[in-house]
Amino acid sequence: MKLASLMHGRDGRLVVVSRDLTRATDAFPVVPTLQAALDDWDRQAPRLEDLAVSLEHGSVPSFRFHEHDCAAPLPRAFGRLVATGQAGDLAPARSAGALGPRQPVRALDEAAGLAAEAGLAVIVGDVPAAASPAQASARVRVVMLGCRVIETKESERAGGALGREVACSFSPVVVTPDEIGPSWRQGRIDLPLLFRVNQQPPRPGQATGAVAAGDLLARAVERHDLQAGTILAWSVPMPQEQPLRFGDIVRIEMKDAAGHSLFGAIEQEILPAG
Repeated sequence: MKLASLMHGRDGRLVVVSRDLTRATDAFPVVPTLQAALDDWDRQAPRLEDLAVSLEHGSVPSFRFHEHDCAAPLPRAFGRLVATGQAGDLAPARSAGALGPRQPVRALDEAAGLAAEAGLAVIVGDVPAAASPAQASARVRVVMLGCRVIETKESERAGGALGREVACSFSPVVVTPDEIGPSWRQGRIDLPLLFRVNQQPPRPGQATGAVAAGDLLARAVERHDLQAGTILAWSVPMPQEQPLRFGDIVRIEMKDAAGHSLFGAIEQEILPAG
C-alpha cells in the first residue's frame, strides 16, 4: 500500500496512491490524515488496503497524482530520531516543520558548508519500552526516503558532532513494508538509493549496509516507549565532492527491481533564506 499527504491544513490530506504513482484517491471516507491512521492502525490499515485494491481496479473515484502537491507525510510528527555515524548513535531532532518533497531548502549562508544526507526513514506505531529488535521491527508501519541538509562547518567546530540541520524532508509517498516485497529484509532495503546534484549522473548508495531499523528502534526504547507517529531516520553513505551552493538541485530516489520509482522523488533547490 502506498500513501501520501497532500498539502492541506496543518496535517495534510491523506490519499491512497496507485502502485505506478500516477493516480490517487481520497482516504477521507476512511481516515483523514496519516497520523489518525497510525493512531488506530489495526483497524484502519485493512480499510486503506481495500481502498488501494479498489484504486488499482479503477472502481473508486480517482485523480491524477502529482508529487509537487505533496506535503511531508507527517507535517507534525510526534517525534523524530536521527541515527548518525557508523554505530548508528541516536539523536533527537526537530519533529515539526518537515518540508514537502519539492519545496525549496532555504539556507542562511552557503559558506557554511552545506551538505545533503540521503537516507531511509520509517514511521512507527506504538513501540513499547524494552521491545526486542524483532518486536520493534514489527511496529514499523510505513517506510520512506529522507533528506537532511546540514552545515558541515558547524559539525567540524563541534568536533565531529551532528552538524546544525538546515532542513529535513521526506519522499512524496510512504509505503508499507509488504509493498516493498522481498527487497525489505529484516528492516533493511536491498535496493540502491540514487542521489544526484544538478545534472550529474546519479550516485548509488546501497541501503542494505545500513543498520537495521529494528536494531535502532530497540535501542531507542531501552528506557521508554515511542508513540505512534514517531519517525526514525538514518543516512546511507553518499560521497559529496563539494559543498552545495545556492541554485543547486538535489534529487533522491529509489527504484525497484523493474526500474520503477518506489517512493517518488525528493527534488529540492537550495535557495537563500528570505
